[in-house]
Amino acid sequence: MANRWRFAALAAISTTIAAAEEDHGWEMTGAAGLSYSDGNSESVAYSVQVLASHLDDKNETYLGADYFYAEDGGATSTDRYKFFAQQNRRLNERWHVGGFGSWSRDDIAGLDRRIEGNILLGYRILDSERATLVIEGGPGYAWEKQGGISRDFATFRLAERFEYRFTETTKLWQSLSWTPKVKDPSDNLIHFELGLETRLTDRWALRTFVQHRTDTSPAPGRGRTDTSFIAGVAYDLGGLGDPEEGGGRRSLFPGEEEDAPKKEGWASTAAIGFSLNKGNADSMGAKLDWNTAYRSADCEFFFDLSHHYAENNGSTSQDRTSSRVQFNRYLSERFYVGPSIRYLRDGAADIDYRVAPTVVAGYSLIKNDATRLALEFGPSYTFEKVGRRTRDYASLVAAERFSHTFNSRVSLEQAVVYTSELSDFDNFDITATAALDTRLSGRMYLRVGAEYAYENRPAALREHHDLGLFSSVAVKF
Repeated sequence: MANRWRFAALAAISTTIAAAEEDHGWEMTGAAGLSYSDGNSESVAYSVQVLASHLDDKNETYLGADYFYAEDGGATSTDRYKFFAQQNRRLNERWHVGGFGSWSRDDIAGLDRRIEGNILLGYRILDSERATLVIEGGPGYAWEKQGGISRDFATFRLAERFEYRFTETTKLWQSLSWTPKVKDPSDNLIHFELGLETRLTDRWALRTFVQHRTDTSPAPGRGRTDTSFIAGVAYDLGGLGDPEEGGGRRSLFPGEEEDAPKKEGWASTAAIGFSLNKGNADSMGAKLDWNTAYRSADCEFFFDLSHHYAENNGSTSQDRTSSRVQFNRYLSERFYVGPSIRYLRDGAADIDYRVAPTVVAGYSLIKNDATRLALEFGPSYTFEKVGRRTRDYASLVAAERFSHTFNSRVSLEQAVVYTSELSDFDNFDITATAALDTRLSGRMYLRVGAEYAYENRPAALREHHDLGLFSSVAVKF
């Protein structure tokens, strides 16, 4: 019920600000992030943010709301939300005066509510098309109820905001605020945020950021710090502005040469993803991927390696390593054969190892510069140790593999692999993967994707399926 009310409040703010967009001075952005795993490892984390701004020659208005929630194994580790508003009046090109107000709650930190307001004087150190740097400060007052104790006191707020645009579609932002109690500056709050955003289209963007909060006087039995790492998508109701005059189609990466995707030869990608919640509840996750491919007119070679590790409050919740090596020899334009070997180790599913050498016969239903869709089939032999039981048996493998390059910035890869014991078709497993790569700049990409694994006969006390969502930063070379 509480979550429903919070989302209703965010939706109401979104609707109100969206209606205000009839005044073209308003710009609104909504962002949402999701991290999810289900099966032998169960966790969920999501975030919702709304930010609206109205700017003219003399005034700046900002309205916003944030909500962050996470749980692992059914235990809530993050549950906080905040509403805020700021109004600035420019005195000249550099100086401004204004007011800031906020209302926040953090159930995990024992903060029932905190209401604060400040009068601010600000100065723009940098103010260019690429970079802005603003500092501001001023007195204020706060009312809060934390750990069942209510108090109110005079405060002082000192804040800094920085934004840098690498290209028309990629920007970095950072903010830092310090709010001490006037009578005792050692009793203070510190908020820090650092993020990166890149646009997929004129309205949609991928957003990754880290938030850190320090409360030097937390509720009894609660930690002083909380750190969260979040990745998600953002939507801008206004979209990008009109291209500048000058003719020609506007490049999403102006000033950079648009490299065409490699059609033949060697290509490799290294990707790393990381998630973190630290403080009153501790959780950490890391994902590493390496992919190498070689393509020519008559053969292909693939090497894939992936490792995913996660822990919650010191206990390992995910520890999975998988790999594939495959060589394809084309006998005609679309038909190919070749050897393949796959490896899997999954601590959460109690799979010590599973090795499956295979002879593959495949056919490319679609094969052009942008799109490839292939079906594979072949005999295999499986060696495995699952749930402390060692076995080897003849097996059968069937797979579907798909890839599509939308343009030089965005590409998609997806695969489904089915493996079954020949003498007992009820003993089978299925793995499915999908990943979307979006170019940030140069050779750097942001990758979001999903992995699904199903064991029809899992180890004792283990679930049939595992599902995970992830995001990573990738480098292609």
